[in-house]
Amino acid sequence: MSFTTHFFADDLPNSFFEIPVAIHAGQPALPVENPSAVLDLFRAEAVRNDIIVLTHPAGLRVAGIFPHEGSDAYFGFWETIDDVALNRDAFARLASEARRRGYGRLLGPLNFNTFHAYRLRLGPAPSWNVFDREPRNPAHYPALLAQLGFSPALTFESRLIRADAVPEAYGQKADLLAAFQQLPYDLIPLNPDTWGPHEAELHALVDNVFSANPAYRRIPLAQFRRQYNAGFAAGLCPHTSVLFRDRPTGQLVAFSFCQPNYAPLGLGTTPPNFARDYPRLAHKVLLAKTVGVHPDFRQQQLMSFLGAYGMMSFRELYTEIIFCLMRSDNFSRHFTNGLPMEVAHYALFGQELA
Repeated sequence: MSFTTHFFADDLPNSFFEIPVAIHAGQPALPVENPSAVLDLFRAEAVRNDIIVLTHPAGLRVAGIFPHEGSDAYFGFWETIDDVALNRDAFARLASEARRRGYGRLLGPLNFNTFHAYRLRLGPAPSWNVFDREPRNPAHYPALLAQLGFSPALTFESRLIRADAVPEAYGQKADLLAAFQQLPYDLIPLNPDTWGPHEAELHALVDNVFSANPAYRRIPLAQFRRQYNAGFAAGLCPHTSVLFRDRPTGQLVAFSFCQPNYAPLGLGTTPPNFARDYPRLAHKVLLAKTVGVHPDFRQQQLMSFLGAYGMMSFRELYTEIIFCLMRSDNFSRHFTNGLPMEVAHYALFGQELA
């Protein structure tokens, strides 16, 4: 049997959703896909990308994503058995198509943009196994890409600060916590009630914060609302998630999205809800998920003050914290420098096509 090539128009083949189930069977953290949501995403992204889906019954699927603007092509939704020859054939097809269309590089895995799943975890699973939206690929994926001529284009890490290191962290940040009391910004705790009135402004702030990041692609407000809405806010920790508003201008200038690690509850496709699910957690670990400062307000310690805000209530609610999926060259990493930690590593891979 050979590859089936599907030029996406309005639907996906059944095999697209069947292949990952067989590949991940027996693994402790089976990725959960909602076919309806995935299809909606493909339809929304087909407006600005040409999309080719390759599947093989031996056990491989991959989407080639060819943006109408930009010099990079992407591969995403990649699931495969550990077979070099099979993947060499698939990626040769994608690379050939990308060259034909004039792209200079093939990047992935990236499911259209950085708002959705992307990157691979490198090395064995860490002690926490997997948290929400953390890459959870089989161990052979990075090695396969290396054999196909891909190398890390961007690297990332997550840092676990264990309970026995928390007192040291508070000692290190004593001056910061004292300065936080005089912070000249309005603080808006994030919860379902506060999310709605700030949703459009939050969308603009997120775009301003991340627009210069490699591989970032802006999404329309309608697509943002599908994933980031009052339901999403219900899963955030309302005590550590916050917006900073500049008092003179009334402008949102910084945000922090944090939530408990709900993974031990096995919620599957059920959206987490802090009020319902936090009390059910036997071991309470905070995930510092997404943190950002508007470019015009950087160099004012706001990234550190976002961390200080979380520290104000952390010890009452949690025993440990994971700083999630930080880019290796990102300033946010400095907040935990010098503390004992467990680190997990990830990468987005690329291949030059010239």
